[in-house]
Amino acid sequence: MAFMPVTFASDSLQLAADLYLPDSTSTPVPAVVMAAGFGGVKEMLMPPYAAALNEAGIAVLVFDYACFGSSEGEPRQHMDLDAQQRAYRHALDYLTGRPDIDRSRLGVFGTSMSGGHALALAASDTRVRSVVALIPFTGFDSSGLDPSVLDMFEDAARRQAAGEQPAMIATTGKPGEVAAMTSDGAWEWMERMTADAPTYRNEVTLASLWNLANYHPADNLDFIACPVHAVLATDDAITPAPAARRALSPIGQLEVVEIPQTHFELFTDHLRETIDLTRRWFAHDLETAL
Repeated sequence: MAFMPVTFASDSLQLAADLYLPDSTSTPVPAVVMAAGFGGVKEMLMPPYAAALNEAGIAVLVFDYACFGSSEGEPRQHMDLDAQQRAYRHALDYLTGRPDIDRSRLGVFGTSMSGGHALALAASDTRVRSVVALIPFTGFDSSGLDPSVLDMFEDAARRQAAGEQPAMIATTGKPGEVAAMTSDGAWEWMERMTADAPTYRNEVTLASLWNLANYHPADNLDFIACPVHAVLATDDAITPAPAARRALSPIGQLEVVEIPQTHFELFTDHLRETIDLTRRWFAHDLETAL
């Protein structure tokens, strides 16, 4: 599977991306934008989905967020979630400027955190014709969290904004370790997925978690006018299925598939199933042959 490295501008930074174009098909072709989940880079998990969509005649643009992977941005490993959502929009801008892409047939794809970005973008950008969101993040539930932990996140954000060296936390860890994610097989999945991702670093700024606590991608989902397809993992402790179902319920054209699995094991035990669903949904909505 071949791709071409490209860049596009987002908030005055150059973001690195891989553009996967279908073989031997007439142009212009439909296209889908995708990016990794929490703390990830474009080489993680995304390539097999891109390959399947290419087989269906759909181009794919996979990009690194600012401050991650091969993209510009400082401080490194800092997650500005509003900027990440804007980057999805700027990725669509890049695609619409290419003569080999059909600007009337564009979709967005995301998993976990990026699933939330994809949903939020579709609520505000009428160019989006189809959304596929796997185990999407729809908001942070702090009800069971010690208030002092949120205070720590806020303090880290304030210190970083004042110019201090960012405090860091591991993105994934084993159960009992200090990390942003330690459940649902996070450590084992990270080790497997990063084997071909040399730019990946298992850390994010602590201020990123304050941004996470204040990010609400599920606001205004009733504004989405295109079909939305979601896969939920019923035993997911990171993006719980009941919360996702409630957040998605205002969407008019909604299809949900639920799989009895946890957050990361969804992509080990059911990877092929989620790839096939993604291909079928986008092929239907963007009007291509399976």
